[in-house]
Parts: sequence; structure tokens; C-alpha cells
Amino acid sequence: MFSIAKRFCAVALSAFFVLGIFQGVGIVSANQDKATVEIKFTGDGADVAGFAQCDITVTPSANGAKNGYFIVYYTDGNNVLPDYDEATAIKMTGGAATGSISAGMMIPKGAKGIAVFSHTTYFLNETPDIKDAIATAEIPASKRTPDFGKLLFSFGALSDTHMNYEQHNRGAYAKLKATMDFMAEKDMDIVVITGDVVGDRGESPDLEAQYAKHVEIINSSKFDLKNVYESTGNHGNTPADVGLHGAYLKGSNQVHPYENSPYFYVVFEGEKGAKDNVFIFLSQELKAPGDSAKYDNFSKAQMDWFEGVLSQYGEEANLFIACHSPFLKDGKKFGAGDIVNGTYNACIDFKITYPQNMRLKKLLEQYKHAIVMSGHTHVSFYDNANYSNVNGEFAHTVHIGSNSQPCAYGTGVAMQRSYDGRKNVTPEYGSEGYTVEIYSDYIVYTGYNFSTGKKIPDACFMIPVKQNKEAPPEESSEPEESSVPEESSEPEESSQPVESETVSESTESETVSENDVSVEDNSEPISAPESESGVSDDSSEGNDDVNENGVWFWVIAGVIVLTAVITGAVIIRKKK
Repeated sequence: MFSIAKRFCAVALSAFFVLGIFQGVGIVSANQDKATVEIKFTGDGADVAGFAQCDITVTPSANGAKNGYFIVYYTDGNNVLPDYDEATAIKMTGGAATGSISAGMMIPKGAKGIAVFSHTTYFLNETPDIKDAIATAEIPASKRTPDFGKLLFSFGALSDTHMNYEQHNRGAYAKLKATMDFMAEKDMDIVVITGDVVGDRGESPDLEAQYAKHVEIINSSKFDLKNVYESTGNHGNTPADVGLHGAYLKGSNQVHPYENSPYFYVVFEGEKGAKDNVFIFLSQELKAPGDSAKYDNFSKAQMDWFEGVLSQYGEEANLFIACHSPFLKDGKKFGAGDIVNGTYNACIDFKITYPQNMRLKKLLEQYKHAIVMSGHTHVSFYDNANYSNVNGEFAHTVHIGSNSQPCAYGTGVAMQRSYDGRKNVTPEYGSEGYTVEIYSDYIVYTGYNFSTGKKIPDACFMIPVKQNKEAPPEESSEPEESSVPEESSEPEESSQPVESETVSESTESETVSENDVSVEDNSEPISAPESESGVSDDSSEGNDDVNENGVWFWVIAGVIVLTAVITGAVIIRKKK
């Protein structure tokens, strides 16, 4: 009898042991003993679902790697998200090493955790297997990106398609065609291109032929040409050449202050209860392609027009402003688009001696909910200069990488023709851009490496929508008079810096890259301590996968124990 009881206990204990092993498989990485990882969400969005800004600290164990990089990927709790590149890479120090994810960045939909891998370089060519992770941690349910609700409008955002690059072995034609087909497949409502669709006069083919080729390629794609809108760039934009822009590039329903003006706007009315979407296309007024930082980029006439459009639509609509070059402030980087001062200095400079540039700055400080999209620098999305709201003192600024030739500056070599050291730009490789989705509460940018089809987490961010004030109880029966200057038959002359005008410079804080800012926050770190499970102990948060696996564990355990009890009872009865 005692022997039978011992056998019964052994069976039950063995069942629990086996179940414990199987419960761990698929949840814990095989190399969990090599490191621990801790996440601390920071910034204004620390307690808001979806915002990814955080510090990630990886501590290797005694037998873990000490040289190279810790590469962090998002996971769905069981596997690495296959359609995303790495979230960040952290250089090893021999001990605990900390990296950060920038302000505004978004946790991918479906992401429930992170996994850390060690490697000699700061990127991996293939999506890694979670079994090779050295540490994992969960993202609390309260931080996971929610469903945004009904999609209200969408558009593609591109820049620097450069038809002249076909002659420089960059594959500009094929890349533009593939991108426009992609935008059609994603069902984008429109596509916005922030300038430099061509090169300059004197190149082969000539400038007019480049414009014609641009139109021909879009017409050959699955996307409708009439839904494509382009701002001028710094190339093909001299007084002698700017007229070609309006002659070839004619998206539907453009509103110009005068016939074929290079600057214009277009309005897409929102459905009932939703905001309108207003796209404003500015035009830098330059004498030569490299002049952006040398004088005022805008005439008084253009800034008068711009201020009028903002006054008419700015408070109640989503505002998107296409302006080819990003900004400098007294020669130093300002907002998104560049990574270090002087890397690419042919940008619009906010200097007291440039009154119309300063006027633009003041307007964008007033309409902080506006989104300014620029290209020009060709900085790769992987260099992480993609979004900034200048510490909340300015409009949101968004950098768009080149569709035909992204460039790496992170290596310290200006205009290096590579993807941040990953792979050289070829006719087949090197192409970037966004899809943008507009919801009632957020505007979501998703940055792509079109050559691989992968999403780049450093270029995926969410911008809150400014909510309209409640309508007054009574509306005036008289129509409101538009403050946009009336159309005239002739353009006003473009003016260079007007010395007689004076502009008082507002007090501003020095701009610092988000990666360099240490943000104090009261949120508690989320840790993945070294333990048998390797999963952070966060029972107060909804750890869906762990809870689900735990339930199944006890259900199966109960069944096996019940079976063992019944079997034991039968055996004992037979012995009697």
C-alpha cells in the first residue's frame, strides 16, 4: 500500500515537472542567463499608451558578451516582429549599457515585448530568432499601442526622387515606379513629395526631360497622377527654371495665389465631425541650388499669402506644410532633418538678418500643431533625425529620407552613399519614405526601407491631433471673410533680404537632439531579472501571454493529477 502511494506521488510530481518545462518553452529565450534588460519609459508620454520614448539598460552576466552591440527588437511575446528592423542598438561597455528611444516614437501595433541580441555590428542583416535572444522583457498592457479607431485620411510622404540620379547609377526611375505602386497597394489617398524631383539645367537628360520622365513614371504606375502633389526643391528652382514645375506637376484642386505660382495649397474636407486636412506647399525662392542658407528664402508676397492661409484654416484643421529644406538657427541645426551641426548646412537659416525666414519661424511657433515635412539632406532614416517638436516650442518637424539615394552621416563621412554602413546604394537598393494615417486623435507616420519592405522603428511616430474648441452656441448668418489674399493675374516680385525691415528676435532655448536630453520621470523601471522564467514580474499589469499560459498550465496539471488520483484509486481497490 505504501509503495503504491509512493508511486502515485512520483507520477504527480513528474507531471508537474514536465509541465513546468513546457510552460517555459516559447516564452523564455534559451540564453536568458547571459543578460538582463530594464525598460524605463520617459518623457511626456511615459504614461500614455503607444509612446515608445524610454531608456533601455542591458546588463550582461559574468559569462555574457562584453564587446560589440546589444541590438533590441520588438516582439509579439513569442517571436520578433518580422516586418520591423531593430528598435535601437546599444554599444557595449563591459558592464551595464543604456540606450534610448527618442521622443514621439511609437511602439509598433502588436508589440508586447522586446528581445535583446548581441552582435559585433549595430545591425543584423536578417530578422533574428527569439531563441537566440540574451534577454527579454515585456511591455505592460497599459503601454501597448491601442487601436486608433476609424481611418479618416491617408497619404504617402516622399522626397528627393531626383530623376537626374538615373544617370548616376542610383536606379531613380525603378525606385519611383516601385514606390508609387506601393502607395497604391497601401490605398493612400494622395502622395506628397517635398521637392527635388529633378536635378538642374545642363545635366543629362535636360531639365524639361527630367520633369517629363517623372510624370511618365507616375502615369505608368498604379497610382493616379492627379493625386500627387510636389513642392519645389533647391534644384530646378532658379527664376529661369521654376516655371517648369507648374507646367508639369499639376495635382488636382490646387489653390494658387496667381496662375502657376510655385506655392499653393489644397484642402481635403473631413467627413462630418472630422477635421479638414490642409496641405500647404511652400517654394524656396533661390538664385542657385546651394543658396538656402545665404539669404531669405521667401518673398514678402509668399509669407503674406502663407500667413493668410494659416489664418483661414490654421485653428480648426490638420495642417501639413511641405517645405523642401529643413531649418537652421544661426547656423546650427533646428528641428528634424540633420544629425550634427554643419553636416548639411545648405538649409533655411533663422537669422535676424533674414526677416522673411524669421517671419516663417514666428508663424510656426504660433501654429504648434502644424506638421512641417522636409527632405533635402538625404539623411537616412537609420540616422534617427526624423522627428522633433523642438521641445514643444515650435511646430512638429518631420524629415523625409530620399526616395532614390539615402545618405549616411552617422559614420562621420558627409554624403556617404550608403545605408548607415549597412549596404551601398545601388540601382536596386536605397529608398525611403512614409505612409501617413490620420485618425481622430493621432496622426501616425510609418517609415519604410522600400528596398527591403521593412518598417524602421526610428521613423515610426505618432503626433497628437489638436482637438477643436467647442462651437459657439450661435453662428453668424454672415459668411466669414477669407483672409487669404485674392488671386492676382501677375506674381509679385521675389524679394531677397530687405535691410530696411526689422524683426525682433524672440527668446528661445537652445535646441538639443532628443537623444542627448536626459528626461527625469517618476515612472518605475520595468525589469526582466535573471530568473527561471526570464520574464519581468509585473503581475499588476495585464501580462496577457503569461496569464494565458498560466491558466492552461493549471488546467492541464489538474487533468493529469485527477487522472493519477483515479488510476491510484483503481490500483488500490484491485489490491484490496
